[in-house]
This record gives sequence, structure tokens and C-alpha cells, in this order.
Amino acid sequence: MDLLSILSVVMTIAALAVFGLRNYKMAVQAYVLQTSILVCIFFVLALNHNADPLFSWAYIAIATKVIFVPTILFMLLKRIDIKSEVEPVAGFFVSPIIAMGFSLAIAMSIYPIYLKFSLIQEHAPLIASIVVFMIGIFGFILRKTAIKQILAFCTFENGIHLTLALTAYNSPVIMEIGVLTDALFAVIIMSIFALRFYKYFGSLDVSKASSLKG
Repeated sequence: MDLLSILSVVMTIAALAVFGLRNYKMAVQAYVLQTSILVCIFFVLALNHNADPLFSWAYIAIATKVIFVPTILFMLLKRIDIKSEVEPVAGFFVSPIIAMGFSLAIAMSIYPIYLKFSLIQEHAPLIASIVVFMIGIFGFILRKTAIKQILAFCTFENGIHLTLALTAYNSPVIMEIGVLTDALFAVIIMSIFALRFYKYFGSLDVSKASSLKG
């Protein structure tokens, strides 16, 4: 197994850790690991395929996704007095199995289509990009706390970035900056919402918002 495949597998495991870890601080740390691996994949792809735009993409990702986003999330965790999430849909043990199982099944079924359009013909990274993307989707469905849903968005977004790196690495730098900074602002807005939600409900369980229905 080559370096790129190893990094892709480790990134997938880190994404599952972000989804499955009950402790919020550890989940954010797993996200830092996941994103750091994504940056390493950018560098490896850039070196192996002479994809110079990926160097700038990697540097921007370090600033926004490895440094700023985790800093925002750690600041949010410092403001609230909850360290672990409440019981998720399907439970702590079953929900990661559901997420990983369905994500792998979906990835294996659609990655041949990705392969036809990808500029870089790497099987493991393409499968990993779909799995990470789907784990983020299942994070929205199966985890019901605001912090975990922010992390689900970040994981979902990492899957998109890996897919773009494989299929459109020659895109203009301005597009890369736009995609990365949009995610940063989204995390800031969601973090503000999570803090206000916690102050109002005394909980991060977004299912409590059903009480706002008229």
C-alpha cells in the first residue's frame, strides 16, 4: 500500500473518530488529525502529480482548517460547561457502525463513476473522499448535539475538499480560497448559534428546538 492510500485510510478512521467519540474535546482533536492528514494528502498529490495549485490549497487549509476552525471550537467548548454529548440516535455503539457501514456501501457503489471523471486515478483516496463525505452526512442525521453537528459539517466539507483535490486540482486559487473561507465563516456562525442555543435551553441537544414549534 502506497503512502497516499495509507493517508486516505487513516483520514477515514479519523473521520469515524470525530463521529464516534463522545468527549467533545477529543472529537475536536480527532478533527485536527483528520484535517492535518488531508493537508498531507494535498502535499503528496502535489508532489506526485506536479499539481502546483495543491500547494497553495494546502497552506490555506492549514491556516483555516487546522488552526482557526479548531481554535473556534475549543473557545466554544471553554464557554460551555458540557464535556460529553448526550445519547445519540441509535446509541453510542450502534450509530458509528451504521454510519461506517452505509458510507462504505455507498462509496463502493459510486466511486467507479468518480474514477471516470477524476484527474488523478487513485482508488483509495477516491473511496476515502466519498466515505468521509458520507460520514459527515450521517453525523447530521444520527448525532443530535450542536457541537457534533458542527463537526459533522466540517467532516462533510473535508470529504468535498478531498474530492475536489482529486478531480479539479487545477482550479483557480481564488476558488480554493472561497471554498475554504466560506467553511470558516459557516463554523463561526454555527458556533455562535450553538452558544446561544446552550444559553437558552441549557443543553446542546438540538432536538429540544422542537419546543419552539407553534
